[in-house]
Amino acid sequence: MKTTDIWFASFLKMNGFKLKDYVILSRGKGRYEFDITEIEWKNQKLKFVDSEISELKIIFDQLKDLLY
Repeated sequence: MKTTDIWFASFLKMNGFKLKDYVILSRGKGRYEFDITEIEWKNQKLKFVDSEISELKIIFDQLKDLLY
């Protein structure tokens, strides 16, 4: 399964999932691929929503938005 969300990719790495591949899309942007089933992917997405890193992502985005 693939994601362009660096926060979710970080969450997966923190939870022991190995990065299978990555592609550079543009400067500072990438797509990350993990060897994970669709069912486990969905389960991890649900866990991510309630995680501290998800809260950090929201705060980071809010602070970044102040700069625009």
